Amino acid sequence: MITLITLGLFCLAGVVLIPLVLLLIGLPLLMLLGLVPWLLRVAGVVLLIRALLEQPMRWENFTPAIAAFALSIVLGWIF
Repeated sequence: MITLITLGLFCLAGVVLIPLVLLLIGLPLLMLLGLVPWLLRVAGVVLLIRALLEQPMRWENFTPAIAAFALSIVLGWIF
């Protein structure tokens, strides 16, 4: 049977450990999400070069590059 003191110690440990674990998980995740717009811009440049080198040149080839740049702008605004 769990006594009131043991339950209080578990709650105290939870109050200390839960924010620590969330900080250790959340901080690297936010740092990675901060890199996503930059990675999308690099992918957009690569897709733009690929679209320019394809023959015959059609506007449909540019849609992935435009989408990558647009998503990069939106995610850069959010993060």
